[in-house]
Amino acid sequence: MSDDRQTPQGPNDEQGPPSSPEQPVPPTAPPAPDQPFAQPAPVTPDAPPAPSTPGYPATPSTGQAVPDAQPTAPYPGGQPPYPGAPANGPYPAQPYPAPQYPGQPYPGQPYPGAQPGGPGGPGGPGAPKKKGLSTGAIIGIIGGAVALVIVIIVVIALVVGRIFASAGGGGGTGPAAGGSPSDAVSAYLTALSESDSETALGYLSSPPSDDTLLTDTVLAASNELAPITGIEVLDSTGTSGSADVTASYLLGDTPVTTDFSVTDYDDDGSWEISGGTGYLSTAKFDGLGLTVNGEAVDGDEVEVFPGAYELATTLPNFTLTGETVVLVTDPYTSGDTSDIEPTLTDAALQQFRALVRASAEACLAQKTLDAGCGLAIPATLSDGTQMADGSITRTLTADGSASLDSVEPTLSYDNPTLAQGDYIGGVEISGQCTTSDGATGSCSVLFGPSLGSPSVDMASANPTVLWD
Repeated sequence: MSDDRQTPQGPNDEQGPPSSPEQPVPPTAPPAPDQPFAQPAPVTPDAPPAPSTPGYPATPSTGQAVPDAQPTAPYPGGQPPYPGAPANGPYPAQPYPAPQYPGQPYPGQPYPGAQPGGPGGPGGPGAPKKKGLSTGAIIGIIGGAVALVIVIIVVIALVVGRIFASAGGGGGTGPAAGGSPSDAVSAYLTALSESDSETALGYLSSPPSDDTLLTDTVLAASNELAPITGIEVLDSTGTSGSADVTASYLLGDTPVTTDFSVTDYDDDGSWEISGGTGYLSTAKFDGLGLTVNGEAVDGDEVEVFPGAYELATTLPNFTLTGETVVLVTDPYTSGDTSDIEPTLTDAALQQFRALVRASAEACLAQKTLDAGCGLAIPATLSDGTQMADGSITRTLTADGSASLDSVEPTLSYDNPTLAQGDYIGGVEISGQCTTSDGATGSCSVLFGPSLGSPSVDMASANPTVLWD
């Protein structure tokens, strides 16, 4: 992009040869304040006329003195001194005015609209032409405006985001307006002790992912098992917007001292509890029709308030053993269900044993080669002896018979309704045979199959024994 400034014309440009071959004398430093500038010496008749375009003052003739000016050295190369160079004289150093280009006012001349100079000030040329903004300036202004708009949009988005986060942060419709961290914790525990789930949820900073057990009914059952009493806030520490509150209470006969994390997300004086709930692991009871405090649950884990929870099953052939009442003493913890095991009821145990014996006896009574229960034998044995189908006799050993009467099932971890028995025992097998050399008679089968492990799905409407 070319420079639109014009090179200042000298007094004699396009007016004929210069009046003197010597270098021009520079403008003198302006006099002290309140003193008029010295006017340039008048041009002699022989000198060429002054340029019409305002620029430097007319150059004095060679050897002509400039009134009131101190002698100065000529400018190198005919150029004026660098702007800001000090002037000689008894007054404080003042910078020379920058070189004037066409359209600029004479040094000391006010711009249009400014107040006129002091008395004696020299008259200046006409007001300069206004120049439009350059392309770079326009682009800069537009870019600045766009940047400002982006900043405003970002600020608005952040503010709106905080508003919506605040709106969605509360867990319920309760007051959730603890005036202090201690107040929030105390009110939350009080709501739990009164079986008021809605108020309790209102003090949580985030809604729970699963509220199946976060109800008044479940809380009421919890308080029947182990009421929350003796609530006391012991300590509260923290910085602006967050605090850790230590509280103590009794859960039934169990003393509890725990910490709650409390936040004032919007800095509006409304304190909310982060978390506030615990968990129960229920994966190993899958398929057993599990209930917690009488409420049916499903899944591997459920969320609960601090409290007491009794686990049970609704399936008729099953029961839960161990300590079935589990305490979730404080937030962020999981109730210990490791000692609780599903098992068959006494009636279901007798049913299982009866089913297994009946299945075993039916297989033992078969005279065929393929008897079921894993007791099949091949028609030709490994030594070439051929067994006659329909002549096979199978007899359970004494040890196997005792095991069959006392089989003790266990429930599968992956499928807790599947009852599995241990290995029963060996079986003696004999039958009519023909040896490899053609002899016939009765043969005993050595190293034949035995009665293995029975299993029964005790949740099935028509339970069937399977053998491994």
